[in-house]
Formats: sequence, C-alpha cells, structure tokens
Amino acid sequence: MSGAPVTDVGPGPRLPRFRFTYQWALGALLAALVVGFGLLQPVFFHLNVLLDAVTIVGEIGIMALAMTFIITTGGIDLSVGYILELSAIVFGVVLKRSGSLAEAIVASLLAGTACGLFNGFIISRTRIPPLVTTLATMNLYRGLSFIIAGTSSYSGFPAGFKLISTYLVFGAVPIQLFYFVLLFVFFHLVYARGSLGRNLKGIGFNEGVLLFSGIRTKSLLLGIYTLCGLMCAVAALVYLGRLSAAKTSMGDGLNLQVITAVVLGGTSIMGGVGSIVGTFLGVLLIGVLRKGFTLINLGGNVFNFTLGLILIVALVVFAVLEERKKVSGPLKR
Repeated sequence: MSGAPVTDVGPGPRLPRFRFTYQWALGALLAALVVGFGLLQPVFFHLNVLLDAVTIVGEIGIMALAMTFIITTGGIDLSVGYILELSAIVFGVVLKRSGSLAEAIVASLLAGTACGLFNGFIISRTRIPPLVTTLATMNLYRGLSFIIAGTSSYSGFPAGFKLISTYLVFGAVPIQLFYFVLLFVFFHLVYARGSLGRNLKGIGFNEGVLLFSGIRTKSLLLGIYTLCGLMCAVAALVYLGRLSAAKTSMGDGLNLQVITAVVLGGTSIMGGVGSIVGTFLGVLLIGVLRKGFTLINLGGNVFNFTLGLILIVALVVFAVLEERKKVSGPLKR
C-alpha cells in the first residue's frame, strides 16, 4: 500500500469551557433590571441616566470594597455610615474655623482612620464580637456627630472642592465612576492576586489554622478595620463634593446599603467566601434599583424595603449553600 504516511496529530487545542458562576448570574440580573426599568421609562436607556445610576452610589461602592475584606473574615462593621457622617462633620467644622481646605481634608481623613483603628483595636485585642463592637461604636460616632454639630449643617464649600465629585471626564463621564473603578481594580488585585485574600478567607474558615501557620491575624484584623475607616472618610469627601452639605443625618441608611452590596455580591456573612467582583456588581445593582425606583416614582421606603428583602434572601441562600458545602465540599465562585 503506497501513499504518504499518516501522522497522528493528536487532539486539537481545547477551547476554554464556559462556567456559569454566581457573578455571571449577577451580571444577568443587572442587565435584566436595566431593560426592565428602560421599558417602564425609556429615558433609563440614555447614557447620562445610566452613568448617574453609578454616580449616586459611588460612596456606597467605596465603603463596600473595604467592607468585603471585613465580611470575608466573618466580621462586620455596622458603624460605616456614621464614620462617614463624623468625617464629614469634622471636615465642615475645621473648614469653617480655619478656612483651610487642606487642613479640613486631612482632619476628615484622620477622623475616619481613627474610628476604624478604634474598631479594629477592640475587635482584634479583646475578641468582643464585631457585631457587638460596631453596634456600640455606631452609636458612639453618631453621638459625637451630634455633640459637635448639634442641629447645624455645614455648607458653602469652595467651588474647587466640589469638582472632586462634579467634574465630568471627557465632558460626559462623572469622575466618581473613575474613583470607584480604580479602587475596584486595586482592591481586586490585592484580594485575588496576593496572599491577603487567602488569609482573610482563612480567618473566616478557621483562624486557629492561620495562627499555627505564623500569620498575625490580630494585625490583619486591625489593618482591615482601619482601612475601612479610611475608605469611609474618602467616601465622605466624595459625598460632600456631590451634595455640598455636612449634616448629622448623612449616615442614615448607608449601613444597610453597604452590607447588602457586599452580601449580594457573593461574600458570605458567615466568612470564608468573598468576591470583590461580586461587590462591584452588587453596588451597580443598588444604583440601578435606586435610580429606577426614582424614575418610576417609587419612594425611598419602597427602596429600603426592597434592600431589606434582598438582604434576607441573600442570607437565606448563603445559609443553604453552607449546608451543602458540608456535604459536597467547598463551593467555588
């Protein structure tokens, strides 16, 4: 039998397999909400409206990224809204008394960082549960805001300061979106690419194992709560640039939105599982819901009810998944 020899080239290159993850489900839900609100109010499809949906939750997103670190460890911070509020009040007071914008910004950042450091010190050194600790400090920081400001509000900020939140990049894109995206990239790289994310998940699963491995878990906990305080102060400055008034009602309702964004994004309230990408999508979902409800003339009470319902559903789903993990092994997200 003649002819060219047959060469066995083996199987061809394998194409990457698509895996439908929790984050893909969130993305699909986000797209469905945009389409649904757009069908009810066609103006929702306009680019400026969609960008505004992100802008109004920029502060929530900044705090939620840091909260993801905390909830991954099985902790929580109920004081974030009132750290933001206190940082904003400090900014207003210092600016009014000194007239120096730089001093006011530094004072605000230091105030937020100090609050986070105080939370972290108590939680890491005394082992009082984070829920109890931050429930107490939440009222402490809120009380300080009222002691400092009373019923007064601080406004009349310099026009240059307002640009940190109102400037439009390329004449169309709110600068807040750039803050959120840049911080998201940073937090994601630190969380997913380095050892920090593994250590935080390890604390959530079994802190004792990390201690035997020589990991300084107390320092990690102190660090992430301090970071969260700093991010609350950054969020306060962005918030003030957008709303131009510091008052003692600023923190109301923010805790629920931050925690909902993180839990909805795939970070287990029980610890050990987390996703910065999921938090990013969770924040966008909250922004779309808030903007959509506003356009169809549903009040803030309906929005808060919906957030509470979403949080309850997310907690129940995670409870079920935790039970399944005990039988079938760790859930991959």
